[in-house]
Amino acid sequence: MNNCICLICLKPNEIWLDFLDKFIKYNIYIIIDDNKIDYKKLYKKYKNLHIIQITSKICVKNGFIKMNFLIKKIVTAWEKAIYYFSNINLQYDNIWFLEDDVFLNDEQTLINIDNKYLNSDLLTNKYYENINGNKDNWHWKRIKINFLPPYYCSMVCACRISKNLLLLINEYAQKYKTLFFLEALFPTIAKKNNLIYDTPDELENISYRNIFDLDNINLNFLYHPIKNLDIQYNIREKLYIINI
Repeated sequence: MNNCICLICLKPNEIWLDFLDKFIKYNIYIIIDDNKIDYKKLYKKYKNLHIIQITSKICVKNGFIKMNFLIKKIVTAWEKAIYYFSNINLQYDNIWFLEDDVFLNDEQTLINIDNKYLNSDLLTNKYYENINGNKDNWHWKRIKINFLPPYYCSMVCACRISKNLLLLINEYAQKYKTLFFLEALFPTIAKKNNLIYDTPDELENISYRNIFDLDNINLNFLYHPIKNLDIQYNIREKLYIINI
């Protein structure tokens, strides 16, 4: 499969960069929100990583805004990432989007999932259906979608999105000059267009808030949130020792 990985972050952290720089099966992209310095120049030692910085102005001009009302900005690294892979870099069949508080042990975790879901347009944790457009639960009252229900939502801190779905998201942005909350955007656009949408068991631990038993991490699963990157590093070191 012609897939890649995109790490989404405000600013890069060397724990993640060191980790991803060792991957050999995927091209790796780091989409950075902060534009105060040139991170590509700062981290030029990472030869296997593509460090990408995009201006907020470009996203606003093209309708890539308002994907996360939980952050007090209309453009974040998510808008930049989705814009980049739907307008600038169209060479991949699927892109793994990972926020930097997602834990995975190594690239084999993603390879295994990719091999099981060759044709899926969207992979996320389980999704929920809002059949009638009810505004009384979750975040629905804060989300405006420019077509009729049903709507769908899922946690997408770690997800795989196909080029087909990205191009449909781009069409929505171009038509309406805006997007909507990413946890509804990806599932709803996918379901509305009858794309192939799967929810692997390996993503069942992608949650809003959780306390994991860090002594019993499944090598085949991804986890969110584990915000302390030192803890992520220590888990990988421990798992490496156990499995050698």
